[in-house]
Amino acid sequence: MIKQPELPLKEATTDIIVERLILDMLQKFHTRGAIKDLDERIENAWLDFRGTTFLARSVTPTYLRGFPGQGKTTSYRVAAMRVADMLNMPFVMNPDEQFTPTGKELLFVVQELSGQVSAVDFGGIPNVQKFVAPNGESQEFMTKIPNKRLAALKYAGASVLLLDDFSNASPNIQNVALSILTENRFQGLDLGNTLVGATGNLGASDGTHVSSTSNAIVTRVANFIVVDTIDHWIERTQLEFADDVGDGGISSFLRRYPDLFHAPKASRDGVPYPCPRSWSLFVPKLREILFYFKQKKKKEPDFCFPFDELESEASGFLGLEVSNRLAIYFLSFMQTSDPLAKRLVDSGKWSDTDRALFNQEYANGYAASSQQFAYQFMTALADYAAKAFIEDLPDKNNWLKIAQALANGLYGERIDHALICYGAHYFAIRIILLAESSNIDTNEIGILDEKGRPDLNESFLIFIAQQIARLPIALEQTSKDDDGRIMRLMDETFCEIVSHFRGYQSQKYR
Repeated sequence: MIKQPELPLKEATTDIIVERLILDMLQKFHTRGAIKDLDERIENAWLDFRGTTFLARSVTPTYLRGFPGQGKTTSYRVAAMRVADMLNMPFVMNPDEQFTPTGKELLFVVQELSGQVSAVDFGGIPNVQKFVAPNGESQEFMTKIPNKRLAALKYAGASVLLLDDFSNASPNIQNVALSILTENRFQGLDLGNTLVGATGNLGASDGTHVSSTSNAIVTRVANFIVVDTIDHWIERTQLEFADDVGDGGISSFLRRYPDLFHAPKASRDGVPYPCPRSWSLFVPKLREILFYFKQKKKKEPDFCFPFDELESEASGFLGLEVSNRLAIYFLSFMQTSDPLAKRLVDSGKWSDTDRALFNQEYANGYAASSQQFAYQFMTALADYAAKAFIEDLPDKNNWLKIAQALANGLYGERIDHALICYGAHYFAIRIILLAESSNIDTNEIGILDEKGRPDLNESFLIFIAQQIARLPIALEQTSKDDDGRIMRLMDETFCEIVSHFRGYQSQKYR
């Protein structure tokens, strides 16, 4: 579990922070009539996002603080990307020295302050200039030439300047940066309608070396401690890796072991530990190892799972305390749950041997190992079924068999209701993302709403539900609404989960 920080600041999850930053960006970019086309797009975006008409206000800079790897910088980047999409602007991040703003892009610049002690590095090279006084005398003065990315901010269509690792800079650099935060100016350089923000670590609470943050700074900004959550991290990861390999099943591991999502070490010995950032860095390597194993297994049925390689790689990202548990988990996943789910999807129904194997491994879900197996199986079932549906388009010759396999996997045996919900939700997200990545018309499959929740196409949902309704377990009554509507197990654990709670009536499936 995350140790509570010593600073008495309000905690906010990354999704809350992103939404707050989107509102601030729209407010900051609004020109109050100077650029009518841009203002109109901003006001329309505000109406769509907020549901009300636009009311101009001043914007106070936001200072995001928290443990390393909790999504502070990412929150700014994601918010800027979403605003660029809302305003139909190209998103440009940290361009090289050849970049010249066109006035149509959203420019996102991260100014790294960690370890900065020299005003020259941050502020620019000193430069001697002259002006002529009214009496004709020439007077020299000193100024500084800012780096090109800072100078370009004013001339972009919209811009964000993030002062990253603010708390790790020396006090004199913090003072320089404070004027940027509060005045939107930098040594005579007008930053225009640039939204300026800052991030910083906690210091003693998270084992980082920081300078003290003065009251002059904290009283001029909105201060929040950012915390990432497993749900938000999994959602981002599934969106990022929407191909056939997906997230490699890492979501099921973290659902099973949520205490390993973020486990900061008390010591400051530089040993890696699990946090949202380190998990994100590890996923591409995990995908590579699992893809390699499956490819080799097809050619060599006796090929052994690369346990040592996975454990070694995981230790480099997540530390020794996590790597062994992770490797053991995926060894079991690849040897038992994954092939069991694949055979079910390939055949459409349980064989007597596989049914017995499932019941042996699940064992009514009483033991911790049984719950682990069930998470693995549901992940693999959802993944294989989603891929099979997409690969069978447009002819749909095997859709009936695939739907029967999904129904049998979810409801063929008595499994924990929460696990059925997990499998249904994971399936819906995976098939929607696979359809998008395969350039398939997602209207036939479904969409993710603005909060990333799955909403399957009604006819597709009913097609699957008709196969689920053939199983007696799925039809068991679980509750009755005040309006008399009877809820069955399949309604609560599948239909409403994959349709964003549209309240499907039971008779639709008959």
